[in-house]
Amino acid sequence: MTVSVLPSATDLDEIAEQVWVAFLDGGNELTIHSGGQHDTSELAASVGIVGTYEGHVVVSCTDVAAREVATVLFDMPAEEVTSDEIGDALGELANVLGGNVKAMLPAPSTMSLPTVSETKHPQWPGTVEVCRTLVTWRGNPFNFALLVSRAH
Repeated sequence: MTVSVLPSATDLDEIAEQVWVAFLDGGNELTIHSGGQHDTSELAASVGIVGTYEGHVVVSCTDVAAREVATVLFDMPAEEVTSDEIGDALGELANVLGGNVKAMLPAPSTMSLPTVSETKHPQWPGTVEVCRTLVTWRGNPFNFALLVSRAH
């Protein structure tokens, strides 16, 4: 079975706004740009979705932006946040964003645990981008993208 209607950039915009407001204190200089992209990402977190839909939800950003996420989630000063906490925080952000995207897809689907990696390496082979949005929060850009398997 294939998915006939995939989430759009507008859907990603709405999900991003809801997640940042509820999860990361969105009142802090939050802007969302449909289809936007920032090319200096250093870290990426993704969750895979398998079932009726097969693909990935990816959030990528700079190290500084990921540290900001960790400071909010762990309520810690930036200088005390460890690299493990940065990875955990960015992974949790991908998990929450992915869960919201998965909820828009037809069942059955399952979602993987988040994976966090440096973005300088090729990732997600065999996929194409469906849509993306750019979130700017606390002056930091975050790319939020939905990928689909080419074989799907």
